Amino acid sequence: MNSAISPEDVEYFLRENPDFLQDRPALLAALNLPTGGDGAISLVEGQLAILRERSTTTGQKIVELSESGKESDRMLEATRQTLGALVRAVDKGHAALIWSEQACSSFGAEMGALVWFGSSPHGEGAESLVRELTGEAGTFSGTVSPKTMDELFGRGTSSGSVAIACIGKGDEAVGALTVGAADSEQYRREDGTLFLDYIAAAIGQLPACQ
Repeated sequence: MNSAISPEDVEYFLRENPDFLQDRPALLAALNLPTGGDGAISLVEGQLAILRERSTTTGQKIVELSESGKESDRMLEATRQTLGALVRAVDKGHAALIWSEQACSSFGAEMGALVWFGSSPHGEGAESLVRELTGEAGTFSGTVSPKTMDELFGRGTSSGSVAIACIGKGDEAVGALTVGAADSEQYRREDGTLFLDYIAAAIGQLPACQ
């Protein structure tokens, strides 16, 4: 073999030209290819194994994408139904009641609450906790303490998880949408709050919630 050409060079060339041997049967016949045997597999068998593995991986990704798409469709429909109900709100208290119902019926959440800052029936404790959790981002998703579960939902016997999206009026946060679950892994930090954000932004524009 030409010392100027390394095995890595040959491997790179063949990877870049996978059909190179297809039109050169004479060259293929001259090569010393393993055909399997004691404890060995042929190149063809090895390639088939690799292709099967890739096919399985691709199939799994397709299933995951399909499931993700179905969940997105479900969440979009839940958002549509919720917004349709919220536009009928007559005041802030009515909007809070509608959200607590829609969070469970449309989104399938275990619990839901709408906290209005400054005038919330939950009291100042809920507002303080929400502001602390959401910070400048205005959103939060993750595990919380029994105290937070009690302040938001009146269920403080154990820790749980929540997703929160603040309701804005201009640059000021005036309230927050929340959903919660007793399962501390139901709402995780990596999940985000996209659909809550949409609904919170819409609530901030409703005449009844000004």
